[in-house]
Amino acid sequence: MILSEEQFKALRRAKGEMNITTIALAKEIGVSRFSLARALKGQGITSNNAKIINNWLITQLLEK
Repeated sequence: MILSEEQFKALRRAKGEMNITTIALAKEIGVSRFSLARALKGQGITSNNAKIINNWLITQLLEK
C-alpha cells in the first residue's frame, strides 16, 4: 500500500517541522525505521503500517 499524496506530504512536513531523524520519527510513530523510510520515499508499505502512520498524522493534526 502506498500513502496518498496528502498523507505523504503531511508525513514529510511533520518530519521537517520536528527536525528529527527518520529513526526517531519511526520510534515516535511506532513503526520500523525501514517502513518509515519506504513511506517517506513513496514506496509501498503494509496496510497495517499505513494505518498506524495515518492515525499518528491525525493525532498530530488534532493536537495543533
